[in-house]
Amino acid sequence: MKRGLEMESGGCKRCGSEASVKSGRVRGLQRYRCKECGYHFTATPPRGKPAAMKALALLLYAMGNASFCSIARILHVSDVSILKWVRAEAQKLPIPEVSGETVVLTLDEMWHFLKKNRQALGLARV
Repeated sequence: MKRGLEMESGGCKRCGSEASVKSGRVRGLQRYRCKECGYHFTATPPRGKPAAMKALALLLYAMGNASFCSIARILHVSDVSILKWVRAEAQKLPIPEVSGETVVLTLDEMWHFLKKNRQALGLARV
């Protein structure tokens, strides 16, 4: 392999080609130029968290025993990140279909009114 073609990253971030040469430095990082497409890039790690961490967060949330904050504390990320991961996965799910056998029940709300106004109505406590 020629000198200058060696690189720590997986290849060009645009076209995926392994043919690249060193092309200076930017902000203290080695810069590369792709020989195929001419794209300049640096060998930086990909952004975001690993898919396994997101899957674990979703599993903990789906079990129903952990809140967003407790999952965030375990995984050392923000609770907003957990919320976004859960919402993104929920968007991928199909919309549930309602079967024709659904029964609608109407409950009398008088018990709520009576419980709330027991003293006002002069009812004794049971």
